[in-house]
Amino acid sequence: MKLLVITAFALGLFAHQAFGQGAQADQIKRRAKELSNQNNVRQGVPAPSQPPAKPAAAVPGTPPAANPAAPAPVANAQQGIAKLQAAIAGIKAGSPVAPEQKTQFIKDIAVAVRGATKPSLPTVARFVNELTAALAEKALGTAEQARLAQDIEAVLNSAAMPVIQFDAVIADVQAILQVGAVKRAAALAIANDLRAVGQEVRRVAR
Repeated sequence: MKLLVITAFALGLFAHQAFGQGAQADQIKRRAKELSNQNNVRQGVPAPSQPPAKPAAAVPGTPPAANPAAPAPVANAQQGIAKLQAAIAGIKAGSPVAPEQKTQFIKDIAVAVRGATKPSLPTVARFVNELTAALAEKALGTAEQARLAQDIEAVLNSAAMPVIQFDAVIADVQAILQVGAVKRAAALAIANDLRAVGQEVRRVAR
C-alpha cells in the first residue's frame, strides 16, 4: 500500500513537471512569434490584412480585361482606412485625448463597417478608449499608423475572412503597438478588444 502511494505521488509530480514544462514551451513559442511579428512590422513586410497585389499590366496588343475599373468596395475600403488613419494620427503623445476625438473615432469605425452586421457601441467604445489611452502615451510613426488603420478596417469587414487570417491580423495589431513602444500588456489588451469587435462582426458568418 505504501509503495502504491509513493508511486502515485511520483507519477503526479512527474505529470505536474511535464505540464509546467509544456506551458513554458508554449509561452516561449508565443513570445518568439510575437518577436517575429514585430520584426515584420519594422521591416515593412506586408500586413496580413493587405489585399492581394493587382495583376500585372496587360501586354500591348492583348484584349483588355472585362472589368478593368477598381470595384466600389475597394474604394470604400481605402476611404475607411484614410479616416481611421487620420483619427489615429490626431492623437498626440503627451496630450490628453478630447472626448470629441473619441466620439469621432467611434463614428469613423461605424462608417468603415461595410457589412450589414455592425459591432455594438460598448465593444467599440472599449477598444477606442484603450487604444487612445495607449497612443496618448506612445505615438506611432506614420507607417505604423497606416498599417494599424488598415488592420482595423480589415477586422471591421472580416465576416468572410478565414480564421487563420483574422488571428494574424489581430496579432499584427499587437505587434504594431509594441513596435511603437506600447507595453506588451496594454498592446495585448487592445488587440483582444479589437478581436471582440471583430467577433461581433463575424458572429453571423459563424
